Amino acid sequence: MTELPGYKQARRSQIVAAAQALLKAQDYDQIQMRDVADAADVALGTLYRYFTSKEHVYAAVLMDWAQPAFASDTADTATADTRPAELRVREKVRGIIASFERRPAFFKVCMLLQNSTDANAEALMEQFAAVAQRTLAADFAALGAQESVDTAMMAWGIISTMLSGAILHGHPIADAYRVVDAFVDLVAPRLA
Repeated sequence: MTELPGYKQARRSQIVAAAQALLKAQDYDQIQMRDVADAADVALGTLYRYFTSKEHVYAAVLMDWAQPAFASDTADTATADTRPAELRVREKVRGIIASFERRPAFFKVCMLLQNSTDANAEALMEQFAAVAQRTLAADFAALGAQESVDTAMMAWGIISTMLSGAILHGHPIADAYRVVDAFVDLVAPRLA
């Protein structure tokens, strides 16, 4: 996206913001590309110049929506969080659950896009996963390079499974918080 001229970046951002607003108001399955174009105040053909499919649009929406959580991934070391790793990890995993609890439609889209056949959506979802993993793995750094990545994958697997149960199958969301806290409790002694 950074290779686009400023006015095109602005139009792309306008489309993503409109698509995000639509997802906050209705289910993904109810949204058509025409709806996104209308909400963004662009022609349908213009929308397709920026995005190859609805999946591509919503992969960009997920990236944009998650940007605040990923901000710590790009923060410089001068402003690094000096709180204990256990506290950072616990806060981060609970924050992930809380974000999806507030916006369950975003979790559903995230799960749906895991199997996208659109190459552009797939690339954005791979980027989304890589940045999320790096962000979470940074808090497990005391475990060593490979183990921090492995532990971040385990944490994401637990979060994803518990959110699937809560959001897709009606299980209590409190179970998600309880299980991720138990996982952090298991790892915490090694983070000190």
